[in-house]
Amino acid sequence: MNKKKLFAVPFVLINSVVILAALFKGLQISLGYYPLIGLNQLTLANYRQVLSDPFFQKSLGYSCYLALTATFLSLLLGIGIAFLLLKVKSSWLHKIISLPISLPHIIVALMIMQLIGQSGIISRVCFQLGLIKEIGQFPLLIHDSGGFGIIMVFLYKEIPYVAVTTFAILQQLQLGYIEVAKNLGASTLRIFFTVILPMLQKTLITLFIILFCFTFASFEVPYLLGNPSNQTVALTAYDLFTQADLTTRPQAFALNLVMSGICLVITVVALTISRILPGGRRIS
Repeated sequence: MNKKKLFAVPFVLINSVVILAALFKGLQISLGYYPLIGLNQLTLANYRQVLSDPFFQKSLGYSCYLALTATFLSLLLGIGIAFLLLKVKSSWLHKIISLPISLPHIIVALMIMQLIGQSGIISRVCFQLGLIKEIGQFPLLIHDSGGFGIIMVFLYKEIPYVAVTTFAILQQLQLGYIEVAKNLGASTLRIFFTVILPMLQKTLITLFIILFCFTFASFEVPYLLGNPSNQTVALTAYDLFTQADLTTRPQAFALNLVMSGICLVITVVALTISRILPGGRRIS
């Protein structure tokens, strides 16, 4: 073991202990062992109650919709911008695109709220230009049932992240294969799907896992910009945890572990698919 890995051991051990202790405590409470309120028997009732609740099922569908939409759009647009950065050799363009990565999600949420809210900047500009007769005529883009504002925040943050990460990988790839494919008469579309995409596949799968899990379990953005009738799973767990009735807390912990389980399943499925696709196959 080299010195760099040796120095990382204390950090890994401390974080592992904290995470495993929190996971064990959460699992314990979710299984009904919560002596603080007189619950001393292990049971799966909390999981059954959470999974069979229609409101949870609706929250699960809404969370998946937000996560998948934001993730796929971020990957698609981020790859496009990465190729733009590869062709346009401009350090200023790179800095401008990288800027949103440094901003916290809560700051971006407040920016989007001030920009596209019914009383926001765009609404007031439209009113001044006579495009709308009153502020209330501006489309509801914040606190709407479709989560437009939430998706906009995720796109603003995630597209640059995908672009910068993919750009760094593109710079390291052996682009000579592309020239060979061009000389053999392959079209641009065929080159992308048979040469470039397999080389980027592992990076894109990793980005998909990171972005999906983050957006799926995100709390602050849906809390600020979401619609009360369409809650995400994270908001549902928060509501259960903060109720005055402490007997709902085991359900909140069960819901959090269900979220973690879904993220784990998505990760395993994505990695399995990646191994099956051409970019993940080992050439013997």
